[in-house]
Amino acid sequence: MYTTTLNETSRPLAGSSPRARSAARPLGVPHLTTPAGRPPQGGAALAREAVVALPAEVRWVPVARRCIVAVLAQWGVPATDREAAELVVGELAANAAEHGHRDMTVRVSLHAGDLWISVTDSGAPGLPRPAGDADPDVHGRGLAIVELLARRVLVRQGPLGRRVDVALPLNGRFGSDG
Repeated sequence: MYTTTLNETSRPLAGSSPRARSAARPLGVPHLTTPAGRPPQGGAALAREAVVALPAEVRWVPVARRCIVAVLAQWGVPATDREAAELVVGELAANAAEHGHRDMTVRVSLHAGDLWISVTDSGAPGLPRPAGDADPDVHGRGLAIVELLARRVLVRQGPLGRRVDVALPLNGRFGSDG
């Protein structure tokens, strides 16, 4: 059993979200933070961002996918774009669960016609590689699939873990349910 916490805030596109950065959660409990993202009257559009923090375990990958798809549906992202995002989140979260040590964070945000998906893990330095005995028909194709769907893929390794950022173009008409 798990509990999902939802915090909603609005922020300007150029701003940061201190609430998302400082949100604490008990170990093993997913935490979802999302700005409301409603455009102000006559003003600039606000950024839309959601963050899901989960244990880096394979059993939590479906939870990450479901949370992100639900948020995207709430934002009015068309079904075809949600399906692509679900696939990307699933691949990246599975990699984070396999190669990370303690926890993973999945972040989605909408910027300038792209859906950005970032997955951070606490894995050791080095690019993810399938296990030596891994079946090449089953393992090792996730990032290749992600690259086919994405406009841009960035992999960053830091001393405390890895972050993969993916920009997916929004192909559907945003604001409709597709």
